Amino acid sequence: MEKTQLMQYIYLQKEIKNLEKKIKKLEGSIVRDRVKGSNTEFPYQEIHIQIEGYENSPYYRRLKRTLNKRYKKCIELEMQIQDFISSIEDSRTRLVFELRYIEGKSWVYISKQLGSSNESYARMIHNRYLNER
Repeated sequence: MEKTQLMQYIYLQKEIKNLEKKIKKLEGSIVRDRVKGSNTEFPYQEIHIQIEGYENSPYYRRLKRTLNKRYKKCIELEMQIQDFISSIEDSRTRLVFELRYIEGKSWVYISKQLGSSNESYARMIHNRYLNER
């Protein structure tokens, strides 16, 4: 896995939440209209009836399909990153990757969590692991 892919994780989560909101909004969009009709008994009188239903135009279906494809792609990328980090055997290295990419912590913060006063300690572990692969 590339460093650039790992760095996308936090943004993937934001994009997933955004897409979920858009999909939910689309599914809940009700269309209303008024039509003319008449009562059922003679003498017939014109009345206006309000009708409502869900949008089902080609544009709506295409937009929904596109949003769902993007959503699935983002979920898949998120799972690939999770799987990659979970596959790291060394717990210290796995912690470095999780804190950096899943939680978005700084190198200084991660180094302190590992008990080092050297701010580049965590970055060194990270880079060594990626270079050895």
